[in-house]
Amino acid sequence: MKNREIGQAIKELRLQKNMTQEELIEKADLSRSQLYYIESGRRTPRLPTIYSICAALELTFLEFVHYLYRYSPTSSTPSISSIDAPGATIG
Repeated sequence: MKNREIGQAIKELRLQKNMTQEELIEKADLSRSQLYYIESGRRTPRLPTIYSICAALELTFLEFVHYLYRYSPTSSTPSISSIDAPGATIG
C-alpha cells in the first residue's frame, strides 16, 4: 500500500476546500515559505503545525491521518468487489 506524503495530502485537502495557499497560511498561522516547503515535500511539519493546518482545513487530526493512509493508487490488493469467490456477496 502506498500512502500519501503529508505535504501532498495537505495540498489536496486545501484544494478540495477551494482554499488558496494565502488563506491556509493565514488560518494556520504559517509563513509562506513554511507552506511551500511542506506542500512540496521538502519539509515534514511538526505535530503542532499539523494540528494548526488541520484546524484551518476544518478537519480533526484523526480525519487527516485517515486521509493519509486510505490512499492506495497502486495497491496490488484487490478490492472485495473484484473478488470472484463462490458465495461471496456484497450487500
